[in-house]
Amino acid sequence: MEHNQITSIPFLIFSKAEHLTKINLKENLLKSLPLDIGSWTSVVELNFGTNKLASLPADIGMLVNLEILILSNNDLPYLPASIGKLKKLRVLDLEENKLKSLPDEIGQLEELTRLVVQANQLTSLPEAIKSLKSLTYIGAGENLLTSIPKSIGQLNKLETLYLNDNSYLHSLPIELAYCNCLQIMSIENCPLTQIPQEIVAGGPSLVIHYLRLQAPGSLQQLPQPP
Repeated sequence: MEHNQITSIPFLIFSKAEHLTKINLKENLLKSLPLDIGSWTSVVELNFGTNKLASLPADIGMLVNLEILILSNNDLPYLPASIGKLKKLRVLDLEENKLKSLPDEIGQLEELTRLVVQANQLTSLPEAIKSLKSLTYIGAGENLLTSIPKSIGQLNKLETLYLNDNSYLHSLPIELAYCNCLQIMSIENCPLTQIPQEIVAGGPSLVIHYLRLQAPGSLQQLPQPP
């Protein structure tokens, strides 16, 4: 059903499909999701990328078996708090929406490994991100971020971090150096004025090294991530 001109999903059409696990409706013209979405409890993967969705029903939190949720290229200004009820969610793709913030409840997604919020209007990431212990990938480039929470240092499985093109991002937390598994970090087109420019010019690896050298006594006093 992908790449059509579907404008709405008929009520109960998927509720009756008890063994349906994947729904792909990307590249359509959906503006809303049906009120019975909470009954799609067998669904494991939902793809509503490239539509015209302006909101998500709170009942999306009832999809207890959902592991992959793709909502990229829509018009979402916010996420319902019920997103935190998706305990099995591993992938959450929200690239290119109109998000100005993320709910603290996102920290309840303990199985999440991939969080994509690239190209939104975020000014910050929630401190609750520290609870996402399974995260290996964060894509948060092309936003309006002014800071990165210190709690990011508790993500000891994080391998990839995209922060590129955040034109108000002038610093990075020292705690980022605790992310020992970090292999890829993109900081292109971020001013980072509070870090010596010769360090920034040397690339992400040098920036991480610089952070590790800052206030080592203070770093030792901070709690190490488990």
